[in-house]
Formats: sequence, C-alpha cells, structure tokens
Amino acid sequence: GGARLRPPTELLMREKQEDAAEVAAAVITYCFCSGGMLVINKIAVSHTPSPALVTLCQFASCTVLVYGGKLTGLLRTDDFEWRKVKYFLIYVLSFSIGTWTNIKVLQDANVETVIVFRSCTPLAVCIFDHFIYRRAVPSARSCAALLLITAGAVAYIACDREFRAKGVRAYFWASVWWAVLVFQLTYGKFLVTGIPLRSLWTPVLYTNSLSILPTLLVGVASGEFTRARLEAIELSPVGGSWLLLSCLVGIGISWSGFWCQSLITATAYTVVGVTNKMLTVTVNVLIWDKHASPYGIASLLLCLVNLPLSPTISHDLPVG
Repeated sequence: GGARLRPPTELLMREKQEDAAEVAAAVITYCFCSGGMLVINKIAVSHTPSPALVTLCQFASCTVLVYGGKLTGLLRTDDFEWRKVKYFLIYVLSFSIGTWTNIKVLQDANVETVIVFRSCTPLAVCIFDHFIYRRAVPSARSCAALLLITAGAVAYIACDREFRAKGVRAYFWASVWWAVLVFQLTYGKFLVTGIPLRSLWTPVLYTNSLSILPTLLVGVASGEFTRARLEAIELSPVGGSWLLLSCLVGIGISWSGFWCQSLITATAYTVVGVTNKMLTVTVNVLIWDKHASPYGIASLLLCLVNLPLSPTISHDLPVG
C-alpha cells in the first residue's frame, strides 16, 4: 500500500517546493524593487521638483511599455472590459493619491518617517484580513510584536524634530498616505484573486493607464502644472537619468507587487513590504544628511526587528 501512495506524495511535495520557490522569487523581486524605489524617488524628485510630474511619467511609461507589448504579442493582457475595469477604478484613485502623497511626504520629511508609518500598516491590515478574507487572528506572539512596532513608532515620533517643531501638522501627508496604503493593501488582494485575469500584466496595465487622468487632475489642482512651475524645472542629464530609472523601477514594482499579492495574504504582503526597508534605512543614512537622530534610528529599528515576529505567511491561515 505504501508504494501506491509514494508517487502522489512525491508529486505533492514537488508542487509544494515549486510553490515555495515561486513565493520566494516573488518576495525577493518585490523587495528589490520596493526598497530601491523609495531611494530612487527621493533622488528623482530632488532633480525634478514636481511629485505629480514624476508620478505622471512613471504611469505613462509603464502604460506605453505594457500596451506596446500587448500590440506586438510579447505580453498577454485582457482588453479594457468594463466588467473587469470597474473593479480597478476605486483602486486606481487610491493608487494615484497614494503614489503622489508618498512623493509629497518624501519631499517634506526624511525617509525614516515614511518607513515608520509603513511599519504600522500591518496593525490595520491584519484586522481587515481577518474580517474580509477570513484569515486567522494573529497569535499572542504576533500581537506582542505588533504592539512593539507601535511603541517604536510612538518613540520615533516623540524624538522627531519635525514633529517637535510643527506638531501634528508635520505628519498630515504621512497620515493621508498611510490611510490610503492600508486600503490599497487590503483591496489589492481581491483584484488579483477574485477576478479572472489573463495575466498579471492586466492589473499593471489597468492601474497605470487609468491612473494617468487622476494624476493630471491632482497636478493641476495642486498648481504643479502651471506654466511658471513647469518652466522653472531644469532637467539635467543626471536628473533625466534618475527620472528614467524611477520609471523602469516603477514598472518592476507594479508587476512584482501584483505577483506577490496573488501568492500570499494581504497581511504577509504588508509585512514583506516593510521588512525590506531595512536596506533602505542603511542606504539613506549613508547618503543623506537629512535623516533621523540615533535615538530615532533606534526607534525605527524597534519597528523593523519585530516585523518578522508579526503575522507571516504561515500564520495567516483561513479560519475554519
């Protein structure tokens, strides 16, 4: 009897190994793009001081590349079908606002502030993950880790010179970006698992192409696309290179993000996105003078070292 069970067992083990390898590849790719994007956007917007323009270039270049790939047969994507596109409209609005506010935050604050706020996203996402996708509630160890992450965020805020100088106003854009990000991370899981799509290039095409108009409106409303503001921008070869690089990495993070979301839970995806920022902190401290104090860095590290203990892929099992 044992001999009969062996081939199916070996096949099942092989499938599990292949699944684990795909998850690892997706996570590594996403971490590489996400970690690099934060630094690259910071440099790009310093050379091109218009968050809306940088964001618009990223959306437009991704749309042209993916749609061009569809027309030439190199990429498989769905057509713009209303029965699928309608689910992306709300996400696209939050996606556009989130990308623009993220760059707005980077323009006014240091990178560590962004990372601390993002470190707190698992707190909210794990709650939505439980009630919407019926995932198990975090274990006692995970809850303790999430509380320590919150403690690290509070400690960082207490020592941040921007907060001491401006009070709550210093975190207005960071708070808006955080709220939008929590929605994105929760709703994004539905887009790649609840809708039949030909490939992951479909959500990449939908989100980037549909985000162009909202970004234009945001740029006009904020006064970034006035003739005077645009003429004041002097794009040097170096600035142009960083802008181009941000567009290329933007394509990578868009695709790898949906790839990752299709394989793991919303909470696990959130934890992965924050954990990879450890490398970003190191790079930031080495490159810029505008970074947090040693006490602020210690508070940030308290957030990050507890992330591996917070809800992970293995803990996020369906209820029942």
